[in-house]
Amino acid sequence: MLEFRCPNCSQWLVVREDWAGRMSRCPRCKAEIAIPQASAPEPVVETEGDELTLVTPAKPLDKAMLDLPDEQELRDRIAEHRHEEERLLTSLGIQRKPPHTGQRRFAWPIDILLYPTSASGLIVMAVLIGAPLALALIQSFLPMVGRIGFVFFLASVILGLYAAWYLAECVYDSALGGTRAPEFVGVGLGDMWSRVVYLLAVYFLYLLPTILCAMLAQRTDAIFWGLAAYSLVFFPIGLLAMVVNDSISALNPVFLVVSIFRAFFPYVGLLLVLVILGALYWFASQIGLDDGSRPFWLEAVGLVASMYGTFVLAHVLGRFYWRNADRLDWGL
Repeated sequence: MLEFRCPNCSQWLVVREDWAGRMSRCPRCKAEIAIPQASAPEPVVETEGDELTLVTPAKPLDKAMLDLPDEQELRDRIAEHRHEEERLLTSLGIQRKPPHTGQRRFAWPIDILLYPTSASGLIVMAVLIGAPLALALIQSFLPMVGRIGFVFFLASVILGLYAAWYLAECVYDSALGGTRAPEFVGVGLGDMWSRVVYLLAVYFLYLLPTILCAMLAQRTDAIFWGLAAYSLVFFPIGLLAMVVNDSISALNPVFLVVSIFRAFFPYVGLLLVLVILGALYWFASQIGLDDGSRPFWLEAVGLVASMYGTFVLAHVLGRFYWRNADRLDWGL
């Protein structure tokens, strides 16, 4: 019997030796093939008839599979691979950012408050604070009507979306162990828009019902407090899950409930911090409203304080994952 491989699909075939040199079709891929001449006789599976037959001979053990490198050799190979990668990045003019260690430079209460003080963080805060104040000043002197009003409204929307994206980056970087606001990164508009869409989905699902109830009902009844509790419990963990996982799993309440119970007591502590800060923000927002309006300088101070506090809260939320990554087990 003659044994050979199909040149088209590499399937082992077997046929009688007197068929050598003829043309036939592979029973597997149906390709027309030429049967090679017989070589040295080898033991094959006996078949009946003149048709080609599939055969799966025993494969010899590849001894190279058992020749595994020892631990030191493996570490050396990994180090050499990283060195080559670094050399390639350097030749392309790319500097890799060193990984975060998570270690704080100062005592944690002070270091948390210093989170927005990186160069990028201060620049972004200046933009997010200065642009709304400039719009407010222009509106006080120039009525926003027609196309001018629409342009200013569109600018405000774009600024808000950018703020949402950068704050999400703050959460993500803090979840990796960062202790200062992250630097600007080369992210395309498509990636930024994808992240913003996911964030908007979290806002709509876990925060918008409470806001709509407060706006439409104009009172704090049982329904409002129930929705407020719903937002308080699910919005922080949903936002964190969306930033870390970047998937629609953050929109699944069952996934979030399981995650909450994995880190129950730390998450309760986080919610208490959010409640206290929220109460302080509400009391501060009532200052100067006795006559129904506040002076511009007080509005500016309030905007600076609220924006600074938002950066700090983004860091605290990301840091929560950094400290409870093993419990949550989200894979970051």
